Amino acid sequence: MTIWNQTAVLGLYTLSPTHYGTGQTTGAVDLPIARDAATGFPVLPATGIKGVLREVAEHTDTLKSKVKDLFGPEIGTEDSSQGLTVGRLAFTEARLIAYPARGLTQPFLHVTCPLILEGLARDLRATGAETALPLGAQAMEAGGGARVAGSSLGGQAVVLEDLIYPAEEVTHDKDLEALANTLATLIPDQEAATRARLKQGLVVIPDADFGALMQSAVPVHARVQLTSGKTTDKYENKETGNTESGNLWYEEVLPSDCLFAALIGERRSRPASGSNGGDGADKGTLGDLVATPEAVRVLQIGGNETVGQGLCLGTLVPAPTGRTGR
Repeated sequence: MTIWNQTAVLGLYTLSPTHYGTGQTTGAVDLPIARDAATGFPVLPATGIKGVLREVAEHTDTLKSKVKDLFGPEIGTEDSSQGLTVGRLAFTEARLIAYPARGLTQPFLHVTCPLILEGLARDLRATGAETALPLGAQAMEAGGGARVAGSSLGGQAVVLEDLIYPAEEVTHDKDLEALANTLATLIPDQEAATRARLKQGLVVIPDADFGALMQSAVPVHARVQLTSGKTTDKYENKETGNTESGNLWYEEVLPSDCLFAALIGERRSRPASGSNGGDGADKGTLGDLVATPEAVRVLQIGGNETVGQGLCLGTLVPAPTGRTGR
């Protein structure tokens, strides 16, 4: 018996720069992105993913009648006045799977490390979803150099931002090639060219090197709010008589072509007398969400929606299950 009735892996592939912040300043960066506290790797918190999918469900004909069952009632609504209940769906944060790093032979390569792959495999086993993304154990083995999935990259030097791996430290790995094919299923099958780029350009580097990359390669954008006088300083608006203040700040963003993965689970039903007030009826299930892939194909996550940030390709990969343990 697994912790959930059913599990699906949600793949998120960034199409535009994405800022999911923490609301705290870090050094010279006014608005950093959310990161894992232990590793420093970028994450997309579960609360935002749940909120985005709830909004999607509210605007999808086949799901709008099941929003309360799947996500629970919204606080402050008429439904919540009857008592708060827990939705059937549970969400994890989306963890980084592959990061686009600039190269010399190609515009960028998708980079990951054994720590990321081990964590993904562990999460899949814990939630009974290992059949959704079968990851070979040999592909996760740590090494001193760079292992590449594309045969065209083997035997030549690989440059990733400011990391340089001489040709003798670069090996083409058949197991990694199979892993790249598996990870490509986290990208919608309509995006064949993007899938092919991931398959041919996946590179596994040591954990320490990837950690250094995450401290130096994540872009920082300067944002400006101007006054009516087109300045960032205080400006006396003679027309209104008001004193305006502009602003200049720096925010971290995830670039396009990052691959993330989150887990969505359908919680087991509980009797009506339980603490969550559930009635145990199958009014809405994870299968309903999986059955509408077009609803999650393009999502917008994080802040700065009006300037086009946070656009992502989404895909759900369900784990086969007998749905036992209710």
